[in-house]
Amino acid sequence: MHIDQIRTFLDVVSTGNFHKTAENLNVSQSSVSARIRTLEDELGRKLFTRGHTGAVLTPSGERLLRHATSLSRLWQRARQDVALAEQYRDSISLGVAISLWDQLEIQWVSWMRDRAPDVAVHVEADFSPGLMAHLRDGVLDVGLMYEPQKAPGLTIEEFMSDRLFLLTSQGRCRVDDPDWRKGYVKIDWGEPFKQDHDAAFPDLTPELTAGLGMIAVRYILEFGGSAYLPVRMVMQHIRSGLLHPVKGAPVFERMGCLVYGNSPANKDLLVLGLQGLRDVTKAFEAEASELIASWD
Repeated sequence: MHIDQIRTFLDVVSTGNFHKTAENLNVSQSSVSARIRTLEDELGRKLFTRGHTGAVLTPSGERLLRHATSLSRLWQRARQDVALAEQYRDSISLGVAISLWDQLEIQWVSWMRDRAPDVAVHVEADFSPGLMAHLRDGVLDVGLMYEPQKAPGLTIEEFMSDRLFLLTSQGRCRVDDPDWRKGYVKIDWGEPFKQDHDAAFPDLTPELTAGLGMIAVRYILEFGGSAYLPVRMVMQHIRSGLLHPVKGAPVFERMGCLVYGNSPANKDLLVLGLQGLRDVTKAFEAEASELIASWD
């Protein structure tokens, strides 16, 4: 039994589709089929039934799933432990969705350094599908993202309500003032935001569309404009008077979620890491709420 077979098995369980798994693993669909077939031959049991609805686990596949998740994580943890420098007793890794990447993760690293200086810390940014794959494989201990998809062996916890405010560099104005529409940047904050945004502003044509909030911020500060942004991302620019809230504009919300394994290799360390994320986020939210209250 090879670890690539286990990873392929877990990905097919998650996607329910051999073709999607091939795309996720960057291999051919025939390679995916061959890995699953080899695994079935070694176990002497059929693991999936394939039909119009996709690949569905058989009873034998269901029984393997419990062990496969543990095997994948155990292998990744072994690789990390072997590579660990001697001054560290353990390691913890955090993956953050690119759309959420800002000062929060740096503050978390500082929090961990203060409370567990003998723990190696790894942080990375990626899109949600990549983070979920690393969480399933045990490469990451914790993920922070929007709209995670359910996956076997992983817990999804609603973590923070991210409020998006319409902010502009055009000075103080109201939502019925046309000035803020100049240089408007529409950011891809996910499908729920897109639906709410388009319903609220059906005739608004953006000058620029962006996949990342920081791209919009840099554009607006350089050329002027407006965008929907989380206050925590631009607090210094609001305080300095470079950005202003558009009065009367609707506020949109997105739910940020924590994702982590059900059976961590070091439960105490995971609990500590999660507490650090909660403490750091709480501090950011308190600072942002104080700033928002000053607008009234």
